[in-house]
Amino acid sequence: MRGSTAARVMVGTGVLIVGALGTLPAATAASAAGTVRLLPNVPNHPMYEERTTVSVAAGGGTAGGSTAMVAAAVATTPKLSTYSTTVTDGTSKFTYSMVGQNPSVAVANASTTVSTQVIPLVIKLANGVTWDPTVADTCDAGGSALARTQASPVFISQPWTWGGTSIGSGQFTNAFQRAQFWSYAQPTGKNPTYGLSLSLANVAKVTISVPSTSSAYFSGVACGNTYLGDISINWLDSYLQKTVIPALTTQGLVNPSTLPIFLTHNVVEYSGTNPNSCCILGYHGAFTTSTGGVQTYSVASYDNSKMFTGVSDISVLTHEVGEWANDPTGANPTKSWGKIGQVTGCQTNFEVGDPLSGTLFTDTVGTFIYHPQELAFFSWFYHQSPSLGVNGWYSNQGKFTTSAAAC
Repeated sequence: MRGSTAARVMVGTGVLIVGALGTLPAATAASAAGTVRLLPNVPNHPMYEERTTVSVAAGGGTAGGSTAMVAAAVATTPKLSTYSTTVTDGTSKFTYSMVGQNPSVAVANASTTVSTQVIPLVIKLANGVTWDPTVADTCDAGGSALARTQASPVFISQPWTWGGTSIGSGQFTNAFQRAQFWSYAQPTGKNPTYGLSLSLANVAKVTISVPSTSSAYFSGVACGNTYLGDISINWLDSYLQKTVIPALTTQGLVNPSTLPIFLTHNVVEYSGTNPNSCCILGYHGAFTTSTGGVQTYSVASYDNSKMFTGVSDISVLTHEVGEWANDPTGANPTKSWGKIGQVTGCQTNFEVGDPLSGTLFTDTVGTFIYHPQELAFFSWFYHQSPSLGVNGWYSNQGKFTTSAAAC
């Protein structure tokens, strides 16, 4: 969802182990930051957000040097694999960009793979209270948030059948993309190989000490460290864009062609200055780097705090990765829709998770039951009839059977 509405929104195959993250510039010293606010009663208001600052360099300003030098840096900067085209919705025409290849244009191989880094964020408050997604706790003694995420359908390929129709084998996002463009991706369609896969690379955990002026925490969680972390989204996002991502880039771990996912555990963000203006469990964003590339990324909480309705384990991550794939820079426009899912008002963007926030289904991998979120199809936003989606649906579990109502 748009940043301006964050206060009303919630909360995003082999494994390659890469080297440890080097020393990052320190955040504001926790020991000098004062008392961290302990709050009762977690607001059961899960939200998700989209944050885009494309055209603002992460380090401030341009790469430096002559115009020719800057142009050369832009030309050699890796780019995310995307396509842009238009769609007509009634009398309106919209230009949009998506990750992968255009499913409506026949090609020999329409499958795309994006290198994806999962970076566990250890969140440490000024009073020492800490959340570490790499360590199992009593919220799930069988596995850490990181281990559960790595073994989840976000990264593990499996066969999918929705509404009696076999979508094929792949990861969850791959299955969703194929299902929403089923007219093209089905065995007799233009692009039966169409899909989008994530190639997982694990990066060593990053510990962030958050100043008390930008953090709080809630009591009442019945497991783990018994608290829910609550961090200023403005502080965290600035720190990721200006400190963490540039450090990862310098070390060759991420670049604009990849998707870094910052994984937290039972930690949320708040909007503005009031910690009760929460709880944002995840978001996806994009910004222009100092070399002119556009870096996309996501932050998602693996939540098993049981403090929210309609939130469980990977539900936040499936929401955010689905939105990243379909609206990577948050700039894809639609006609006005809303008053559904997490959206209390109206919005005009192609965010596939927002209309169905809180609507989960189950998927078992091994012996663990995961809870992906149902997502809305392209045809729901752009009022296509019949739908391009599998079974004529407008969402991947069939909750939406017609397109979006006007708002």
